Amino acid sequence: MSDTTTKLTDLNTTLVVISRASGQVLAIEGALPNPTGEERVGRDWRDALIVSPNCTAVVTQALEAGAGAALSPMIVGSGTQSECVVGGMAVPEWFAGEPALLLFLRELELDNALLELESVTGDDVVAVLGIDHLEFSPSWGAVETERLMMDLRSGLQQVLRDEDWLGLPAGATLTLLLRGLTPESALDISRALLSHLHQRLEQMNSGARVARASIGLAQQRREQGSLDALLAANGALLHAQSTPEERIRFASPWDQQGQAARALNAAGAFPDRRPDVDATVVLRRLVGMQVEAMSAQEAVARVLALLVSQRGLHVAALAQWDATGKLSISAAYRQASEGAVELPSSRLPSQLRRVLRGVSAVQLQGRDILELPEQRAALVALRGAGQPWGCIALLAEPDCVDAFRPSPSVQHYLGVTLGGKLGPASMVDEAAEDKPLAREMEKGIEGYVLDNMEGAIDQAVFLAGVDMPVAVIGARGTGKMYVAQVINTEAGGAAADILWLDCRAYRSRADALRNIVQALEASAGRTLVFKSPHLLHAETQGRLARILSTRTLTGERGSHYLPQARYVGLFPESLEALVHRGELDERLAGVFAGYPIQVPPLRDRGRAVLRWAHKILEQEAEHLDRRVLGFTADAEQALQQYRWPGNISEMRDMVREALGRTENEWVTPVDLGVFAGISADGSAVSGAPRPFLEVLQEESAAEPEEYAPSALEEMRAALAKALASSLEHGVIRPLGAWLDDEIVLAALERFGGDTRGTAQFLQTRTRNIGRWMPKIEARERERETSLLWEDSRSLVRQWILEAVPGEHVPQQFAEELLLGLVLQQCDEISVADRARIMGVSTPTYQKRLKQILQEA
Repeated sequence: MSDTTTKLTDLNTTLVVISRASGQVLAIEGALPNPTGEERVGRDWRDALIVSPNCTAVVTQALEAGAGAALSPMIVGSGTQSECVVGGMAVPEWFAGEPALLLFLRELELDNALLELESVTGDDVVAVLGIDHLEFSPSWGAVETERLMMDLRSGLQQVLRDEDWLGLPAGATLTLLLRGLTPESALDISRALLSHLHQRLEQMNSGARVARASIGLAQQRREQGSLDALLAANGALLHAQSTPEERIRFASPWDQQGQAARALNAAGAFPDRRPDVDATVVLRRLVGMQVEAMSAQEAVARVLALLVSQRGLHVAALAQWDATGKLSISAAYRQASEGAVELPSSRLPSQLRRVLRGVSAVQLQGRDILELPEQRAALVALRGAGQPWGCIALLAEPDCVDAFRPSPSVQHYLGVTLGGKLGPASMVDEAAEDKPLAREMEKGIEGYVLDNMEGAIDQAVFLAGVDMPVAVIGARGTGKMYVAQVINTEAGGAAADILWLDCRAYRSRADALRNIVQALEASAGRTLVFKSPHLLHAETQGRLARILSTRTLTGERGSHYLPQARYVGLFPESLEALVHRGELDERLAGVFAGYPIQVPPLRDRGRAVLRWAHKILEQEAEHLDRRVLGFTADAEQALQQYRWPGNISEMRDMVREALGRTENEWVTPVDLGVFAGISADGSAVSGAPRPFLEVLQEESAAEPEEYAPSALEEMRAALAKALASSLEHGVIRPLGAWLDDEIVLAALERFGGDTRGTAQFLQTRTRNIGRWMPKIEARERERETSLLWEDSRSLVRQWILEAVPGEHVPQQFAEELLLGLVLQQCDEISVADRARIMGVSTPTYQKRLKQILQEA
């Protein structure tokens, strides 16, 4: 690489080549200084470049994934005279015969004014304010952004205190130093700054009219320099800008992991990766084989035969843990000249037996592949919902140094598909508890699904005891026929006592009159229902009106009274409208006009929509002899938001067609062809818009909107306040345990005490809720009598009630938030006291802290 040295130095660029296997530097050339003068090749890249531990995540993840990415700002030469911030690009490539990651590093511009300030202490808060959502166009771009930032800087000077410091713009950011502030005060000032800026931004035109301002905050910890705090605040800003709901964010050790996720996935469908070609081919073949559709025996045979035929492999075996915790081989294949050959248990290689004899489930916990180079073997963990249920043992050929290894996608596919056939029965239960599913459809719904039809059923029950013809009015498919059934039932009639007369079906006036007369004479003690009588001929309507109004029937044998019966007419519109259009005889309308029952459309009976849908789905699935579990959550949301112009009849047609489109057990919006109320982020779309004039009135009277903190921001500030108060008075409280208690109680409140729904929301097992409750109740009095916990308790509850399900694991997220505050504020107390604050033992605290530092 020496021939490139001059060019790289001239370009102020350094090239670092890192082995993906070992993480060691293979080569380094360029302009980056070497402050220690030690040889950097052959050392771990973090040690060789003296990288600050707070900015290693992007490179670490790129090494593991073999993916290219734009590098986030990174401190190299940390703590030396040559300390600087670099950025650049990570590129996966082969180097000297092994997979490597190439780093192209360039020193970034830095406002040294902040670093040169005197007496920057841990009581000061470093803030980075950034503007995003700028709209570039041919007439508005980078030059206009520079002008905008200078204008905003002038505006900030009107709000900041005299002792605070404000730097010059750097891109679309401004750096601030807020002196002598607690975290809560820094949040208050940040809200004031954002409120002031957004009012100014709203008055601007062109590319800044929809711009958004955000702030990242960080406090300088004892072991950090000003540059570390600045980098942490910048990371907090980037995290805040990547989320729609967070405008102000305190730095967290996990911010850099978010930067890594965004960097590695920034190219979308065109990632810069160098995957193992053989592993990709294997994945395609596995998916093409449709392992999930095979029997267990065939699936194992096909999978092992495919794996053992890969590069450098001699034997592939599937092993599972038995009741004693030992691995037992279910099947094994070896590579022979004629291809993959099954190995009987009596001919298994002794080397394979030795490998499996010394392995426990603990060794595979948290690992995907356990390499055993001395035995030329590797164990590939197979997981279903969580813990490994088995593994695939791969033995390499004697002289092979680069044997095939399955990719994470292959491992996951095999773990899930084979686990469903071979894994323990509990794995299915764990998966059901860990993965929130749509609610299964309600089965065995009797009658009219408890739909009161906005009072129509109550009216029908009352009129069943009144001796007069009843009109039931409603659009097609609203359920008029069931209202007639209710009248019949409430009057003491059986299901067979209803006589249905479909007035649309008669071919002539004579045919209609003959059938009507026959039905009237046979109606003794029964309910006679006229469906669409307005479609009868006008003469027939008139004769029917005379018969019903006089209760007499005239025939060849003279006149006689009708037998005692109940009469119901089903009409699609109001009687007045039908008479006005000349479709209904006025005399017949008068007969039914006493107490007409109005049946509202389905869209006005929102609470009954899903019960109707479940009832119809069960009926149609039973008719098709199909196993159907129900609607997915978004399908239920679409059903509730849809307007249903065709009412229940349309719903039945829709469900029937959906079952014809899919063989799956869950019906989706795609199957239904309905997408109302569904948004891309999975949240519910608001209902009908407000009237136009109402919106105008409200907007004209509205005051300028100020920044309103989210429940999460307020909760974090309250926790910081509680922690500071605890430290100030020298009283250690188990805030971490209390926080966990409040989350569980708030989740139970949110789901009305339903432990299954609570467990799904908390992303844990249902039985854990019951295990936690005794300790939660034991700490209840201590929590409720603590004044410092009062604000936190109510804000935790508010956060849980507003949280989006599945967005994150609430308990884990809250623990990380509190641990970040402890790291910031608890430098002066012992490790044991920090553990007590987190509500855990000292070893557990040290273990979690170690995990944080390793990830950081």
